[in-house]
Amino acid sequence: MNAYDFSINYFAGMLLLNGQDPYSNYLYRYPFPFTYLWGLLALPGYDAMPLMFVLWGVVNVGLLIFAFRKDFWKWVFFFPFLHELSAGQVEMLFWSAERLIVPGWRGAALGALLTMKPQTMLVLLPWHLVDWLRHDRRTFSKWLVCTALLWGLPLLWRPDWISNWLALRGGDANLVYSASVTTGIFSFLHLSGESLRPPFSPVLIAWLVVLGAVALAVFIVGQFSRSKEIAKACAIIANPLGLLYTQMTLMGTAPAWLLVPVNLVSIGLALSTGSFVPCLALPLSVIAWQWHKKRAGTAHI
Repeated sequence: MNAYDFSINYFAGMLLLNGQDPYSNYLYRYPFPFTYLWGLLALPGYDAMPLMFVLWGVVNVGLLIFAFRKDFWKWVFFFPFLHELSAGQVEMLFWSAERLIVPGWRGAALGALLTMKPQTMLVLLPWHLVDWLRHDRRTFSKWLVCTALLWGLPLLWRPDWISNWLALRGGDANLVYSASVTTGIFSFLHLSGESLRPPFSPVLIAWLVVLGAVALAVFIVGQFSRSKEIAKACAIIANPLGLLYTQMTLMGTAPAWLLVPVNLVSIGLALSTGSFVPCLALPLSVIAWQWHKKRAGTAHI
């Protein structure tokens, strides 16, 4: 266990507690309001970080057990969960929050919480927003209020936090390269044979236009699906952000006996070939399973 992500976030929480700028830790990437969670975790101090990392792992295992009860062990070897335990990531927190979304203020507040990690939000939240806009605009309005409060209240004492956060995000590697190492359709960019660093060639721009159009179509169709599981799978395919751990969002969208082996084999192929295209097998498996379920259900009517 390397605790890489946990140590970055824990240090940001310590900076906050000491009255310093958490973004002086240039590796810290979360919106400022989320830093208060890390501030709470960092209260025991620097020397307690190894203990808090272990406790964070216990929390993650607890969330897994809460979600799947006696079947939790079937998901233990799902690679994103293993990565979660090793690096001390927070995907499990957001995945668990999305599962508890219901109409009303609770769903609105949990939906607002999902905005604290944009690459994960793009997978977990859009289907709910579309559903609320179509069928429950009161909950959508409540979500707007909760999101505005979550993002806006810290502006009262840190009026520059959004601009600082965006400037930090802008210092990342170029977005084209970042998209090419995601597990969705933009992973095909590596097959173009073109340099993924600026200035971009006309051929690469053509690839971007085609893949972008396909991604947008897949995303929109997915979010209007009746199946939340298909919506998540389509969002993963279209997502230009996120890494291997973002596949955590698909946990539970199909049986473990299907997704865990597909996940492990596809990641093995991706790491051995240097291309994340094989990782598309995971969301495609979710879509295939959900279609199979629907057809089987229709046949029994």
